[in-house]
Amino acid sequence: MSASSTEDIPRRVGDAFRFDQQIVFEDMQLSRLHYHLLRLTTVGLGGEDVAELRELGRLAFEGADIGAQCDRIRGRDGADVVAVAIASIVQQADGQTPLGHVMLGAVLGAYASMLDNLDEDRRTMAVLGALGGALTASAMPLVLERIDNVGLSDYLSKAE
Repeated sequence: MSASSTEDIPRRVGDAFRFDQQIVFEDMQLSRLHYHLLRLTTVGLGGEDVAELRELGRLAFEGADIGAQCDRIRGRDGADVVAVAIASIVQQADGQTPLGHVMLGAVLGAYASMLDNLDEDRRTMAVLGALGGALTASAMPLVLERIDNVGLSDYLSKAE
């Protein structure tokens, strides 16, 4: 990646956010995880990946054991790297955040690959987005709770 394209990324990322947010909101109107997963076929998810991730989502939201499904996805020959990344993220969640939220954060975070990929490989963008989305979904409730505990002004102040 050239220095000029690297310098351009911060300007383009706002457009990427707006575009990805629009896609998420459009897909939310359809009220199905399946449609979020179908969007990710543009970065390589295949039909089997979509079906297996949809099942992982069901298990995660129901609070069921996700271990075997994650192992199935991670161990399948031909599984797309994005599917493997999402399964790995969900499998490593520590239980402080509902697994369904982690799963959804990873899937929606993978939308980072949707725009013009900011000069990066789209699969890499999807994997990194999945990681960022799952981390955000996992940390956000705790961070907001801490803000409530200490107060917004203290949270935003310089540490002493």
